[in-house]
Amino acid sequence: MRKLLTGAAALCAGLIGMPVSAQPADGFPVEQVEAGRAQYNRTCAQCHGRNMVNSGTTIFDLRKFPADQPERFVASVSSGKGNMPSFKDALTRDQINVLWAYVASRGGKGL
Repeated sequence: MRKLLTGAAALCAGLIGMPVSAQPADGFPVEQVEAGRAQYNRTCAQCHGRNMVNSGTTIFDLRKFPADQPERFVASVSSGKGNMPSFKDALTRDQINVLWAYVASRGGKGL
């Protein structure tokens, strides 16, 4: 019994010491979501609102973007859609991927 308790204590101590950055937010590494937040603030916030908050009347409310449709997101950002311009020449695939992590995690709400 004592070995079991000692092992459990060691496991808890190891988890407590685990850096916050290793904990996922809705399946995305925290670093990726935070990089997405920074990219979003540089690229998207002007139209889609700070922290993805906007009225959703003339601009798509990204908080409602289906989290199970990453291909649709990438296509929309890359090719543009409606009034949204194409960002294929402005953003790399990695930048679009971190944007997806931010949007799909609902702005890192799980952090």
